[in-house]
Amino acid sequence: MNCQEVVLGRAGTGGRGRDTAWFVHCRTCAELAQEQLEPLDLLPADSGLVIYRCRRCGDRRVCRAGWRTRCHVCLDGRSAGSALDAGAALLARMPQEADLAAGVRQFAGLAADAPVPVRTAAEFSAAVALGEDLDRYARDGWSVVAGDVHGLPWFGRRLQPTSHGTWAIHDTCGTLQKATTAQAVCRSCQPEPGSRSFLLLQDTPYLLYLVRHRGLQKFGVGGERRVRTHLGAGATVLQVLEARHADVITAEAILKRQKQMEAVPLRFWRTRRMPASFGVGTEVVRASVPINLSVVLPNGVDVTHRFTREPV
Repeated sequence: MNCQEVVLGRAGTGGRGRDTAWFVHCRTCAELAQEQLEPLDLLPADSGLVIYRCRRCGDRRVCRAGWRTRCHVCLDGRSAGSALDAGAALLARMPQEADLAAGVRQFAGLAADAPVPVRTAAEFSAAVALGEDLDRYARDGWSVVAGDVHGLPWFGRRLQPTSHGTWAIHDTCGTLQKATTAQAVCRSCQPEPGSRSFLLLQDTPYLLYLVRHRGLQKFGVGGERRVRTHLGAGATVLQVLEARHADVITAEAILKRQKQMEAVPLRFWRTRRMPASFGVGTEVVRASVPINLSVVLPNGVDVTHRFTREPV
């Protein structure tokens, strides 16, 4: 799949490597993909699953223990042919869609007039598709940790419902459990309402927010309740923008890529400095890191005032 080299035989034999992220790989590509990820000790051993984090971009993916997977977003130096088709399709749209072109360049940290490599465009397509898919499981009071989307990173969309599931943490009690798109119910707490679909929400208002707690900042997406959950945990709001759900998801993907190298070490900061509402995402950075949400969401309406005074 990745390099388009023709391989024969069963997985793990001859020139064919272990199948990776649901697709056939040659041996070299399979070994290269394995170097992308590091396992995180988040799921119990008897779950039969492992959550991995990409060493390059910080995104996480869940996979069955003993199986092979790779980052949802990142391609590699051997990615070629149809593996780049999603990027080529996106590049073809950019001359007619100025906002899209600006978003792709922001995602990659390129100058406003710089040419965009097809690989970069493909990774942008995958990052946005991942954000859209995981947001189907987002609920106020929950932090989505990792999912598994069949078809990423190469196709820029989900191809099949096959998946190892999506996992989320209940911010109130810290329980990590498998999420569904139905009503969110914590096995340790009382049920919470809310069932949402990206397709229904893509044109509805949504929030991109930035809050601060002691020496840390957290950015994310959600509704008003999500922002107020952080405030209730002792955080201070810095900036909140409102825009179309689809635009907010895209902006968050850009911001995560821009700040990936500045994310705080989870184990130390989670236990000593972070309120429970911050979850375990890659969206927590030190307070000294400059963040301006308006740069990644220029069409957003500033609604920070809603959270800097007592609600009526």
